Amino acid sequence: MKRYASLAAGLLLLIVGSAAQAEDAQPFITNKDVDLTMILPPPPANDSAQTKAELGEVLTLQVTRTPEMAASAVADAEENVWRFADVMGPKFNKETLPKFSAFFDRVVATEGAVVDPAKDVWKRPRPHQLS
Repeated sequence: MKRYASLAAGLLLLIVGSAAQAEDAQPFITNKDVDLTMILPPPPANDSAQTKAELGEVLTLQVTRTPEMAASAVADAEENVWRFADVMGPKFNKETLPKFSAFFDRVVATEGAVVDPAKDVWKRPRPHQLS
Protein backbone atom coordinates (compact mmCIF):
# COMPACT_ATOMS: atom_id res chain seq x y z
CA MET A 1 0.00 0.00 0.00
CA LYS A 2 2.84 2.35 0.87
CA ARG A 3 4.39 1.65 -2.53
CA TYR A 4 1.17 2.70 -4.29
CA ALA A 5 0.94 5.86 -2.21
CA SER A 6 4.50 6.81 -3.20
CA LEU A 7 3.75 6.11 -6.85
CA ALA A 8 0.55 8.16 -6.70
CA ALA A 9 2.35 11.05 -4.98
CA GLY A 10 5.08 11.03 -7.65
CA LEU A 11 2.52 10.98 -10.43
CA LEU A 12 0.62 13.80 -8.76
CA LEU A 13 3.75 15.97 -8.62
CA LEU A 14 4.53 15.27 -12.26
CA ILE A 15 1.01 16.10 -13.35
CA VAL A 16 0.68 19.22 -11.22
CA GLY A 17 3.81 20.58 -12.90
CA SER A 18 2.16 20.11 -16.29
CA ALA A 19 -1.14 21.46 -15.05
CA ALA A 20 0.10 25.04 -15.13
CA GLN A 21 -0.17 24.84 -18.92
CA ALA A 22 -3.70 23.42 -18.81
CA GLU A 23 -5.58 26.53 -17.72
CA ASP A 24 -7.60 26.94 -20.92
CA ALA A 25 -8.94 23.33 -20.98
CA GLN A 26 -8.12 23.00 -24.67
CA PRO A 27 -7.32 19.46 -25.81
CA PHE A 28 -3.66 18.46 -25.87
CA ILE A 29 -4.30 16.84 -29.26
CA THR A 30 -7.30 16.32 -31.56
CA ASN A 31 -8.39 13.75 -34.12
CA LYS A 32 -6.33 15.69 -36.67
CA ASP A 33 -3.25 14.61 -34.68
CA VAL A 34 -4.43 11.08 -33.90
CA ASP A 35 -7.12 9.69 -36.20
CA LEU A 36 -8.37 6.53 -34.51
CA THR A 37 -10.18 5.45 -37.66
CA MET A 38 -6.77 5.09 -39.32
CA ILE A 39 -5.24 3.19 -36.38
CA LEU A 40 -7.98 0.90 -35.08
CA PRO A 41 -9.95 -1.62 -37.09
CA PRO A 42 -13.66 -0.94 -37.51
CA PRO A 43 -15.98 -2.71 -35.09
CA PRO A 44 -17.40 -6.08 -36.07
CA ALA A 45 -20.71 -6.19 -37.92
CA ASN A 46 -23.83 -6.19 -35.74
CA ASP A 47 -24.70 -9.74 -36.84
CA SER A 48 -21.14 -11.13 -36.59
CA ALA A 49 -20.15 -14.01 -34.32
CA GLN A 50 -17.95 -11.64 -32.30
CA THR A 51 -20.78 -9.18 -31.66
CA LYS A 52 -23.14 -12.02 -30.75
CA ALA A 53 -20.54 -13.43 -28.32
CA GLU A 54 -20.01 -10.00 -26.74
CA LEU A 55 -23.76 -9.53 -26.40
CA GLY A 56 -24.00 -12.97 -24.78
CA GLU A 57 -21.38 -11.93 -22.22
CA VAL A 58 -23.29 -8.73 -21.44
CA LEU A 59 -26.57 -10.63 -21.01
CA THR A 60 -24.84 -13.18 -18.74
CA LEU A 61 -23.41 -10.39 -16.60
CA GLN A 62 -26.85 -8.80 -16.31
CA VAL A 63 -28.24 -12.03 -14.89
CA THR A 64 -25.33 -12.82 -12.56
CA ARG A 65 -24.42 -9.36 -11.27
CA THR A 66 -24.71 -8.58 -7.60
CA PRO A 67 -26.01 -5.29 -6.21
CA GLU A 68 -22.40 -4.43 -5.34
CA MET A 69 -21.30 -5.05 -8.94
CA ALA A 70 -24.13 -2.85 -10.22
CA ALA A 71 -23.21 -0.04 -7.82
CA SER A 72 -19.57 -0.31 -8.83
CA ALA A 73 -20.51 -0.10 -12.52
CA VAL A 74 -22.60 3.02 -11.91
CA ALA A 75 -19.72 4.63 -10.00
CA ASP A 76 -17.25 3.69 -12.76
CA ALA A 77 -19.47 5.34 -15.36
CA GLU A 78 -18.74 8.69 -13.74
CA GLU A 79 -15.55 10.01 -15.33
CA ASN A 80 -14.29 12.09 -12.45
CA VAL A 81 -10.77 12.03 -11.08
CA TRP A 82 -12.05 13.23 -7.70
CA ARG A 83 -13.56 9.78 -7.13
CA PHE A 84 -10.10 8.77 -5.91
CA ALA A 85 -10.19 11.15 -2.95
CA ASP A 86 -10.88 8.26 -0.59
CA VAL A 87 -7.38 6.88 -1.29
CA MET A 88 -5.59 10.14 -2.12
CA GLY A 89 -6.67 11.98 1.00
CA PRO A 90 -9.00 14.80 2.04
CA LYS A 91 -7.01 17.50 0.22
CA PHE A 92 -7.54 15.78 -3.12
CA ASN A 93 -10.28 18.07 -4.44
CA LYS A 94 -10.89 20.87 -6.95
CA GLU A 95 -10.62 23.61 -4.39
CA THR A 96 -7.17 22.66 -3.07
CA LEU A 97 -5.78 21.55 -6.45
CA PRO A 98 -7.10 24.02 -9.04
CA LYS A 99 -4.24 23.47 -11.51
CA PHE A 100 -4.65 19.71 -11.23
CA SER A 101 -8.36 20.21 -11.86
CA ALA A 102 -7.62 22.32 -14.95
CA PHE A 103 -5.21 19.64 -16.19
CA PHE A 104 -7.89 16.96 -15.93
CA ASP A 105 -10.42 19.22 -17.63
CA ARG A 106 -7.95 19.31 -20.49
CA VAL A 107 -7.52 15.51 -20.41
CA VAL A 108 -11.31 15.12 -20.72
CA ALA A 109 -11.36 17.63 -23.59
CA THR A 110 -8.62 15.61 -25.31
CA GLU A 111 -10.52 12.36 -24.90
CA GLY A 112 -13.57 13.88 -26.54
CA ALA A 113 -11.56 15.49 -29.33
CA VAL A 114 -9.86 12.19 -30.24
CA VAL A 115 -12.46 9.51 -29.43
CA ASP A 116 -15.78 11.14 -30.35
CA PRO A 117 -15.00 11.62 -34.07
CA ALA A 118 -14.18 7.90 -34.40
CA LYS A 119 -17.39 6.97 -32.61
CA ASP A 120 -19.27 9.23 -35.01
CA VAL A 121 -17.75 7.39 -37.98
CA TRP A 122 -18.34 3.86 -36.69
CA LYS A 123 -21.66 4.44 -34.90
CA ARG A 124 -21.46 1.06 -33.15
CA PRO A 125 -24.72 0.44 -31.27
CA ARG A 126 -24.67 -0.14 -27.53
CA PRO A 127 -25.51 -3.70 -26.42
CA HIS A 128 -29.00 -2.75 -25.20
CA GLN A 129 -29.76 -1.49 -28.71
CA LEU A 130 -28.93 -4.90 -30.20
CA SER A 131 -30.69 -7.16 -27.70
